[in-house]
Amino acid sequence: METNIKELENTKKEFEATLTYDELIPHFEKAVEKFRKKANIPGFRKGKAPLSMIKKMYGDSLEYNALEDITNDVFRKYVKDNNVDIIDIGAILDMDYKPKEKFTFKIAYETKPVVKLEEYKGLELNKTIFEIDESLVDEEIDYYRFRNAGFEMDGEALDDQYMITVDIQNLDDAGNVIVGETQNGLQVYLANPDIYPEFKSGFKNIKEGETRVVETKNADGSPKKVQVTASKVEKVILSELNEEFFKKVLGKDEIKTEEEFRNEIRTGIQKVYDDIASNRLKNDVVNEMIKANDVIVPDKYVEYFLDDFVKEEKEKHKGHNHGIDEAEIRKQKRVDAIVAAKWMLLREELIKAENITAEDADYMKLAEETAQRFNIPAENLLNIYKQNDDIRMRILNDKVLDFLISNAKITEKKELRKKQELVDSMPSDEK
Repeated sequence: METNIKELENTKKEFEATLTYDELIPHFEKAVEKFRKKANIPGFRKGKAPLSMIKKMYGDSLEYNALEDITNDVFRKYVKDNNVDIIDIGAILDMDYKPKEKFTFKIAYETKPVVKLEEYKGLELNKTIFEIDESLVDEEIDYYRFRNAGFEMDGEALDDQYMITVDIQNLDDAGNVIVGETQNGLQVYLANPDIYPEFKSGFKNIKEGETRVVETKNADGSPKKVQVTASKVEKVILSELNEEFFKKVLGKDEIKTEEEFRNEIRTGIQKVYDDIASNRLKNDVVNEMIKANDVIVPDKYVEYFLDDFVKEEKEKHKGHNHGIDEAEIRKQKRVDAIVAAKWMLLREELIKAENITAEDADYMKLAEETAQRFNIPAENLLNIYKQNDDIRMRILNDKVLDFLISNAKITEKKELRKKQELVDSMPSDEK
């Protein structure tokens, strides 16, 4: 048998084989025997007709019918004998049979690429160290105080601590009502920093039952007139900063003072920003690894991740998938799929190169974290986690990232985070 391997694009290849008739005979004999077992020939019990009769009656058609099976059998043997790491059999490209002479076929396939790690220690990375300004703590506390606030009816909005219920009516340039452009019962908290300045000014000292016209702008910047009528004006009574409030917000009995409460709030905010910084660093690690190590990505892997992206999008729109454009999702997510596939290949090679494994302690740590959130024994989760391949890959992925970060050259940069309205009012060189 003559064989030839042709290299195509990326990791795609073409396998071509030519078998002489003598090499085909065992395959044809197998096909005849297979047909004989189920053939009903008059005068013989099922499966008992002589092989010579079967060959005489059906020989030529059986040879042609066997060609696809022969193609697959020969290709599978080639893959096994040569330890080919195949990831996809594309299609049979061509079959050319010359009876009693030879059979030539071509089959397309795709292999897993050989990944060589060129550089993975000493990656240069930037890490953000977020510092929390007290204005963020104040903002968070104000939020909780408002969420737990009481309301008292009042006739006039004397300051920002008011909730007003308004009906809004769009007007034309002449001040006439535009039919159909009305919003009724809209609640507005005057201390909300997201209120447009012209509306905040327009609502100042507004009284229950009072109607005003606010000069504002459309999305394109053109002038716009809006008529507002206050149907209800309520004084917001913010929660007192006491032990009852602290426990209600944090669920902890040990928080007794305002200082302890602020520290807990600050710690929570800091954790959020620490997680943001950590995720940024991990994303940068992946990007730097891809830059430093050239990887050929099989199309099959790209399609695998695109399938996942489409599945995720359908899950988000479960019950109303009619609006999903699958082709558009695949187009928009193609770069992300290529990056994900490259990282998967690099990660696998790193796991082998550094002998990174998922240990019992890793599973227990994850089980304890989950158990704490849902108040269940960690031991109940441990065996389940150890049998879950997705959990194993999650652990390995985290350990690979930790390994890369611990061996990287990291430059730290501090960044102060303030309440947004303070940031907006600061000079650009101080933000």
